[in-house]
Amino acid sequence: MPIPVVSAGRTDTGVHAKGQVISCDLPDRVDLKILTKQLNSLCGPAIVVREASWASSEFHARFSAIWRHYQYTIYNNEFRDPFLVATSWHITTPLNLRAMRLGCDPIIGTHDFSAFCRRPKPDLPSDLDVAEKLDTGSIDTGLREISLRRCVMQASWHDRGEGILQFEIRANAFCHQMVRSLVGTFIEIGSHKRPSSDMMALIRSGDRAEASQLAPPQGLCLLDVGYPDDIVASFNNDVVPSY
Repeated sequence: MPIPVVSAGRTDTGVHAKGQVISCDLPDRVDLKILTKQLNSLCGPAIVVREASWASSEFHARFSAIWRHYQYTIYNNEFRDPFLVATSWHITTPLNLRAMRLGCDPIIGTHDFSAFCRRPKPDLPSDLDVAEKLDTGSIDTGLREISLRRCVMQASWHDRGEGILQFEIRANAFCHQMVRSLVGTFIEIGSHKRPSSDMMALIRSGDRAEASQLAPPQGLCLLDVGYPDDIVASFNNDVVPSY
């Protein structure tokens, strides 16, 4: 019998995940240790289940999440690294990391990220989270009110050495292609094609056409998903099985 599975985050083709979380309903007779081994045997090495726990019936991998943490990897070197091709964006032009870091400050906080989000189609349900109607930053699709306001808790660039640069961002939610659009703009800043101050100007404009092209998907990775403490404490609760 098919078992519907819910994931904490839905991403574009080519994007990776180290900390994806899924939930589904299973009979209480299921042995999670055996199930983990079976899934890893069937899906590995491309997909690996690292942990399986029972949770309360209220737990929902997507809607119970209070934040998500993404990482984008840039390989800034003259020559390609065959071991990083599948998980990074190779850029040969030397990047100004200081300028890219200056562009992070305007992102932090609650803003309308319309300039960095793909607009939902008016005739189709959106993949964006449903939010209450706000005075600014909302789109009327004809089906429901979609807010493009997001609260970014962390945004920073890190130099990992040997040409590897990584952008990390944590927010309460992300709209479609938001991180890839931000990274594309950061790379133009680091390449001296636009100033760091453009980041704030773009946020204020709300104009997607003014932002840079999307960064390719392979450099993006979902690192972690956060849940309220009371929900986390409910894991390993054997009263109501849920996976």
